Amino acid sequence: SYSFGYFDDIRFSNSARYPDGTSFTPPASQLAYQTTNATASFEGVTITAGSSTTKMGAVITYKNNAGTNALNSDIILKLSADNGSNYTTATLVDNGDLDSTTKVASVADVTVTAGTQLKYKLEFANQSQSKIARITGVSLQY
Repeated sequence: SYSFGYFDDIRFSNSARYPDGTSFTPPASQLAYQTTNATASFEGVTITAGSSTTKMGAVITYKNNAGTNALNSDIILKLSADNGSNYTTATLVDNGDLDSTTKVASVADVTVTAGTQLKYKLEFANQSQSKIARITGVSLQY
């Protein structure tokens, strides 16, 4: 029996990829993965409140799919009562573990610009192969 090890980025083809007159020089060393710190954001849908709101709160559940994400720097929550025209950055507080993999964070009584169109925005920073946040739930209080 033969063992060929592990392969990554392999392609089989039934036609010549480098025809006569074309040369191919393979890399001299193994390809290295690059770690890039990614940032992104996600905006929730608008919720209409029955009356004007100036204070909001939220509870989020999340998982550290890789590494450990720091609240308020790797996971940032912003709240708005005027349909996202003015977001206020909330300071999330760690509320411990919901279960063996899910964490809970919350914030209460964040002063926001008055309005009836409530939204949240989650921003992610420093995400890479070694640090991945997965938000599993968001609940708004108003």
